[in-house]
Amino acid sequence: MTDQDIPSQIPLVPTYTSNTHSVKPHSVEQFSTIPNAYIVVFKPETDQETALIHYNEIEEIQQGLQRIFWKILFKCNTDYSNVDYIEQDKYVQAASIQKQAPWGLARISHREELNNLTFDEYIYEKDGGKHVKIYILDTGIYDKHNDFEGRASFGVNLLNNSSSEGDNGHGTHSAGIIGGNIYGVAKKAKLVSVKTLDEDGTRTVSDAIAGIHWVLKRHTFDVQKSLLNKWRYKEAIIALNCVTTISFVFNQAVDEGTHYGISIVVPAGNSGNNACYYSPPSAVGAIKVGASTYYDTAAQFSNYGDCVDLYAPGQNILSAWNSDKSAKYVLSEHRQQQHML
Repeated sequence: MTDQDIPSQIPLVPTYTSNTHSVKPHSVEQFSTIPNAYIVVFKPETDQETALIHYNEIEEIQQGLQRIFWKILFKCNTDYSNVDYIEQDKYVQAASIQKQAPWGLARISHREELNNLTFDEYIYEKDGGKHVKIYILDTGIYDKHNDFEGRASFGVNLLNNSSSEGDNGHGTHSAGIIGGNIYGVAKKAKLVSVKTLDEDGTRTVSDAIAGIHWVLKRHTFDVQKSLLNKWRYKEAIIALNCVTTISFVFNQAVDEGTHYGISIVVPAGNSGNNACYYSPPSAVGAIKVGASTYYDTAAQFSNYGDCVDLYAPGQNILSAWNSDKSAKYVLSEHRQQQHML
């Protein structure tokens, strides 16, 4: 995939506005389809030359029209030829992370229920995440935050007219949980921002797919570089922090990423419904995570069902924020508010 394959951008009407920066529970309306926007998927046996002929023919037709009724938003750089299926593009929504804190780190490091001695005790490997790259597909990361210790970096911004740093804090908060020095699980991991969501925590399936393919390119390069003994590289992980209703092309892109050896972790969703009704939680290859509470019960808002692989702390989680280098927030989804500490 070349830089020209990055999808065109389309103007979006925000699904909702919020001055609290918290992400609301998902509704079907938030996953509405986008008029005149389609993703074309070719059959696996199609050779690249044939697929390119199709692309060129469509582009020639578009250039000759007074009004463009539809356009290709994304070009798969795999060997495809005849059309397998066409899916209408639609919006995706950031998966909310219910926040309030290091209790979550404590919980994942103790098999037994938390008690007065363990509720704030996080046991971990001091080199956890070393030589691992974790790509955060989200609203962007404020990489200057002190908690990242210089391990966070900008990868790519796939959205036009949008700041590369965290627009609403969601990406920074997620990165803090994953790899922050104080708030994070893997405290030595390198965190890479892949901006696929805008300031409202929304965008499109095609943007998310573009993000996955961008990571695939970087991962392939890093593997080759590692094989030449130029540096140590263990693996790549994608934190794909968005959810939409069932999308076969989205699930296919996720499964393609896992086929290339990338672990892709996705939220089960926050609609209180069966996770199998949503993408990417319904993707076979992804690791699908539901939200649990301090009392080891499934959070009321969390999706559930056979498509959920595991539950992890997801209510009242403390992490880094994007307002300054030492900012931190506790977000409480059930109250629809956030608190600056």
